[in-house]
Amino acid sequence: MRLMTFYHAAVGKKVVVAGTGFILFLFLVLHMLGNLNIYSGAEKIDAYSLYLRQFAEGFFGFGGFLWIVRVVLLAAFILHIWTIVLLVKQNKRGRPIGYKRRRRFAASIGGMTMMVTGPIILIYVVLHILQFTTGTVQPTPYMVTDAGIGSAYWNLWHAFQVWWIAWAYIIVMAMVCMHLNHGLWSMFQSTGVNNPDRNRSLRWFASIAAITIFLGFSSVPLLIWTGVVPPPPQHTNAIDAALPAAPQPISEDH
Repeated sequence: MRLMTFYHAAVGKKVVVAGTGFILFLFLVLHMLGNLNIYSGAEKIDAYSLYLRQFAEGFFGFGGFLWIVRVVLLAAFILHIWTIVLLVKQNKRGRPIGYKRRRRFAASIGGMTMMVTGPIILIYVVLHILQFTTGTVQPTPYMVTDAGIGSAYWNLWHAFQVWWIAWAYIIVMAMVCMHLNHGLWSMFQSTGVNNPDRNRSLRWFASIAAITIFLGFSSVPLLIWTGVVPPPPQHTNAIDAALPAAPQPISEDH
């Protein structure tokens, strides 16, 4: 009951937005670092993908912990967007008559477009999971390893050979990082971390973090699409099983 009372207040909503935003920020950092394993080759990133599913397997079963994380992240994402919508409505009710002259001060593009980019990012996240995690949506070849999971290197490489998939990924990541730049600064304000003597440093941190994450994520589709990242090896059992069988020579004895 107290939690709901706190949530109904504007300050409570701001804390929820800041908290869920921080969870999503940590996920982006870890996910980016995991993606960068692709530059170490197919074996490295596929081993990393398998490790994520084997983590805490004794408690949650194979892949169980990873699905718990996904559900928590999706819930945080939905709560994050929904609370922002409620905050906007609450602010409008508090000031039914708008400003005669709206000053944007130092409003960022991310701040001005949050209500548009948020739902787009959410839709893309769902499609991203359906394509690369569950294999439900397969616009490009999809490979399953001997462990029964998607081959990260193979699936990423083939997906980003398609120009519109690669560039859709890059464009959405640009939206994410505009969102992130504004969101990190807002988080500092909501939690009271901001202060005139360190605001400049906090703004620099938000900008550098957003740019770093954008470059880290976007480099993968860009370098795959441009041919810098080599194609996946063709010798694993799982890959061989998915390739068309080569015609067998006819024996002269028959």
